[in-house]
Amino acid sequence: MGRLLSCIFLSLFLQTSFISAKLPDWVTPEMVAMVADDKAKCMAVHGTTQDLIDSVNDGNIPNDPKITCYMYCLFESFSVIDEDGQLEAEMLAGLFPEDIQAKGLKVLPPCATQDGADNCEKVYKIATCILKADPSLWFML
Repeated sequence: MGRLLSCIFLSLFLQTSFISAKLPDWVTPEMVAMVADDKAKCMAVHGTTQDLIDSVNDGNIPNDPKITCYMYCLFESFSVIDEDGQLEAEMLAGLFPEDIQAKGLKVLPPCATQDGADNCEKVYKIATCILKADPSLWFML
């Protein structure tokens, strides 16, 4: 019984702490659960808050290391960005559901390589490029 209550509590905690209400419908609870540990680690390392992530999901991407370095950290955790800050567009699109992969392959490659002072700034420019090109593909966990 105690184990069951712990699982229910963990599920509720993940839903309230790690799932933004602004995520696209195609982002499944399994996807969110899969990234929960990396998300928590990247948030802690970079001082990122859920409020800041929610703001990004509203389309407000500040050039602030608390969010840009967090994004780089997550991309790095998923192995979809290289050490030079270049997005592996095809690999990232491959993580999308099949019905939107083609859309991802159209939007992501032109945004994948950006200039910047460091990888965090490059990710900021990648993110703003994707958001401008197709807001329906933009989300941040």
